[in-house]
Amino acid sequence: MISALLVSMAALLGPQEDKEAVEAISKFKKEMNNPSTPARAAAVSELGRVHHQKTLLAILPWLTNDGGEVRKAAAAALAGFVDFKKVALPALVSAIQPNQKDAMVVESIFQSIGKLGDETTLPTVHKYCEDKDPKVAKAALGAAAQIRKIQSIDFIIDLMTKLEKYTADQGGDYGGINNGGINIPGGGEDPNRARAREVIPACINALKAITKESWPSSKEWKLWWAKKKGSFTLDK
Repeated sequence: MISALLVSMAALLGPQEDKEAVEAISKFKKEMNNPSTPARAAAVSELGRVHHQKTLLAILPWLTNDGGEVRKAAAAALAGFVDFKKVALPALVSAIQPNQKDAMVVESIFQSIGKLGDETTLPTVHKYCEDKDPKVAKAALGAAAQIRKIQSIDFIIDLMTKLEKYTADQGGDYGGINNGGINIPGGGEDPNRARAREVIPACINALKAITKESWPSSKEWKLWWAKKKGSFTLDK
């Protein structure tokens, strides 16, 4: 899928000559022969500082190639390509699934999606807010917080409500959930509860970022939103 995207993106970007970009890519190609993974990741990051169609196309393949550190660097680098987000965003979205087992990379992908801030990505962002891996879910919620659109409010309140069912007996302020747990057959904590304890604070933080309000539970968020929904507008 990434290869097909590269072809279509090259056509979309069109011609753009830049000596700095050509020189940066030449240096980058040499540095990518380094056997050190951190060195290759650093090379990707360095190339990402030159915002040009050619450097963008050179970085895209590394979203799904090499070690996790390199892929993470590639995802992070795309956050700087604001002028090319029509190309960068589809590439980031397409890279989520191939990196699904590496939460570190997916987290970096969502950070860049959030920084590029385009509401067209919200269906994907919302989907991954419900991911079973709390790191992925928190990263997606972080992206929703950065994109800051009203349509995320209902979604996050509903998600928070679902998660609270797993922590209902803990009570108290969800912004300060304790580390208590319950035993399950075979030992350990109920994974749904463990996930809820991690993700609920991210829901609260996302709602705070979007609305500039602060409430500790879904019940209170619902009461506030019921009063404000008809007239609410996002501030700048």
